Amino acid sequence: MSGLRQPDLSYVIPGWSENRWSDLLASLIKTDPDPMEQLIGVAPEDVRREVAVPGGTGRKSDRLDLLLAVGERQVATIEAKVLSDLGLDQLARYAKVFPDAERRYVLHLAALPVNPTTTPGWDELSWEAVLAAYSCSEHPWVAATATAWLRQLDTLVPAVDADTVWNDVPDDPPDFEFALRARIAWLSHHLDGMTLERDLIQSSGGGIWVLRFWSATAVPNLRVQVEVQEGMTAYEWRHDPDRRYRDRLKGPAPVVSLRLSDVDTSEDFDWGLLRRVFVEHVLDANGDPLPDWPWQLTPANPRHPVDRAAWKAMVEAGGPKWLGKGFGMAVATRAYRECLFGARMQLAPTLTLGEIRDELLRLEPLVLAMSATVDASAP
Repeated sequence: MSGLRQPDLSYVIPGWSENRWSDLLASLIKTDPDPMEQLIGVAPEDVRREVAVPGGTGRKSDRLDLLLAVGERQVATIEAKVLSDLGLDQLARYAKVFPDAERRYVLHLAALPVNPTTTPGWDELSWEAVLAAYSCSEHPWVAATATAWLRQLDTLVPAVDADTVWNDVPDDPPDFEFALRARIAWLSHHLDGMTLERDLIQSSGGGIWVLRFWSATAVPNLRVQVEVQEGMTAYEWRHDPDRRYRDRLKGPAPVVSLRLSDVDTSEDFDWGLLRRVFVEHVLDANGDPLPDWPWQLTPANPRHPVDRAAWKAMVEAGGPKWLGKGFGMAVATRAYRECLFGARMQLAPTLTLGEIRDELLRLEPLVLAMSATVDASAP
């Protein structure tokens, strides 16, 4: 038996599917609950998956990943993460909905920690610790599966750290997209010391993952926001057999902006306020950008006639032509109901994730200063 090849789990639990990871973990726990006792102090009798949050909309974000029970006792709630981050107030919402749970855990990869400390009562578990415990199970299938899973973690999820170079990516399209997602996830999980709210979402166009962090303002539904994603256009994203992805990546492109939400039109966006915050915090006396940041100085040129007319009026009033990048009427009139305009930076593709993280952390004072300017403008 020792000469048998270990199970290949790449088709069963691909790294992009947290649902499949939770499904397989639930199967391990249901088959042999004893290893869980080593981790949480009790062996559950039952496992429930994707428990709907009462009053929710039924979306995945409104479902708890794992609920462990002994009889009628809710002995543990577990929220599982692989590459995604915690949603806003997600843990607080689950704690409120499952108040009788005796223990609460966020399960994550050791290299991609989450921060549950803002929600008291939640502890951390790592996938590595859980799988190590289950690899010692007395059940042959459970032990073999957990052992294979633990050994294949680095192939199921791209291994990245502070020394990983942004453009050191594979040339296979699916692996390339997954490698970029892992980089954005690492940045989201390692902004230690940042006080701004943040999340990790898929772009409205799909495919690209975006790190966002922001400061709310005194103006209703308006916040100063930074969005970070790869600077390649959607057209350049396509596979080109003559040019490797690593040679085409432009690097992370943070967009510093004002974001207006809960709107049906971009006509309500305050372009004068946008110009004011950039004049006060980004431009010098001659209207040129201060040398603190690598601003992208190509003209914004919004496409929609309403947005383009407003941008031109802002430029005629003295605003820089490169201010006004983002999205407006086309997104405001869709389900997203928001518009966002600002300016884009372009970081080098040869930076390491540690260097990129340091640059993003430097943005927090700028975001807070801009937010204070917006607050001062509020009636």
